[in-house]
Amino acid sequence: MARQRAARRSLRVDFSGVDKEVRGKTDRAARVPEGDYELKIVSGEMRENEDSGSRGINWKFQIATGKYKGKTLFGYTSLKKEALWNLRNLIHAATGKNTAGKIVDLNLDSLTGKIVGSTVEDDEYTKNGRTKISSRPQVFFPRDEVEHPDADDDEDEDDEDIDDEDEDEEEDDEDLEDVDVEDI
Repeated sequence: MARQRAARRSLRVDFSGVDKEVRGKTDRAARVPEGDYELKIVSGEMRENEDSGSRGINWKFQIATGKYKGKTLFGYTSLKKEALWNLRNLIHAATGKNTAGKIVDLNLDSLTGKIVGSTVEDDEYTKNGRTKISSRPQVFFPRDEVEHPDADDDEDEDDEDIDDEDEDEEEDDEDLEDVDVEDI
């Protein structure tokens, strides 16, 4: 009869050069249906594209309510002048303050934990020759403007609201609070 070899119960592994940060779950972005969500800002980090030199902010969000609560999404706001409207909208959604026309020292940590409304859309891209689709926050607005699917809204009323929005848009700009640089 052949003698079975005892299973080895220990081994030596060289972890030198491995990142010391221990992560619980992987930070993979969730795929969720397109629509409006309440998102909690988990973090924001400055990024510069080495190829183009363009700068922006990478954002990490968690869905704050509903069926997909706790799912992670990633977004980006460019710091190019023609794209600053998106960062302005994110700051306004998080703080209620209007940064338009101001020079602001923005502390990204001051936005951590704030909840904003966002329209999440599918973003198709190619990586390593494979086409992938991820859910990305595209537009930001105050969380109280998120329409929840559970709400009993009459579709006819929604159509009337769209007509009224154009008339109210100029009035809304006047209602926005001006920003004090020290407040952000």
